[in-house]
Amino acid sequence: MSRNLCIDHYRSVRKERETIDRDIDANELSPPSADRGPFAALEQRDRVVLLRQALSALPKTLRTAVVMRDIQELSYQEIAVKLRLPEGTVKSRINRGRTELARQIRKLRGEDFTPGGSSTDGRPRTGAY
Repeated sequence: MSRNLCIDHYRSVRKERETIDRDIDANELSPPSADRGPFAALEQRDRVVLLRQALSALPKTLRTAVVMRDIQELSYQEIAVKLRLPEGTVKSRINRGRTELARQIRKLRGEDFTPGGSSTDGRPRTGAY
């Protein structure tokens, strides 16, 4: 779910920057509707705010890995090179980061959150990152 929120946000921003394929005649295209409607715009803004809050709650190591993979769409290898880490460590951080991001989103929404710091299956959470 959190990965999808990241991707949705990235795609909405990316669409504004995309250029038209040279094989397509721009005169044949109808302009896209700029008005998404107030409800859709409000929902999008709320999702972005929620995602930013959840991301800010992640440890920096996890947040960096998730942002590079899910928002910047870098490959595992590219991330490993940029962070000077083994690829396995990058994959592990992304996996833990996504899990924690989903937990933070549920917490912010007031869903499936147990204040004692345990997971929904009753197992205690570890703080090791």
